Amino acid sequence: MKKIIVLGIVLLTLATGCTSTKEKKMVCTRTATMNGMEMDFRYEVYYQGKNVNKVKTTEKITSDSEETLTSLESQTKTLYSNFDNIENYKYNITINGNTLTSTTDINYQKIDIDELLKIDSSIQQLLNDNNKIDLDKITQVYEQTGAICNK
Repeated sequence: MKKIIVLGIVLLTLATGCTSTKEKKMVCTRTATMNGMEMDFRYEVYYQGKNVNKVKTTEKITSDSEETLTSLESQTKTLYSNFDNIENYKYNITINGNTLTSTTDINYQKIDIDELLKIDSSIQQLLNDNNKIDLDKITQVYEQTGAICNK
């Protein structure tokens, strides 16, 4: 009888317990040239099952125009400054030579989604029924901007 119970537990574990407990990483990339600027974007999405745990982005814009880079830096800082008081939402913007680099590190497992929604209501479109960032929805957004995503 014990063997049947143990076998049942093992089969149940195999049937239901082996689903996406390990964090995986999807990388989306996009490059473009526009108005004399070269853009190189990389989005690293860490997820379990259909829930996104973290997103790390690196967006690089290269231009020979110092004025363009300075303007983009100012615009980007203004945009991200809205998130200054949100814990687990980190960003950095730098200019090195003729390249502006903007990075974000967002931990969706720890972030207060309600506070995030107060600042950016468009996040709502990325949420699933569990109020978590949905992998398929964020992938669709990246791909609509021209990114290629690989799991």
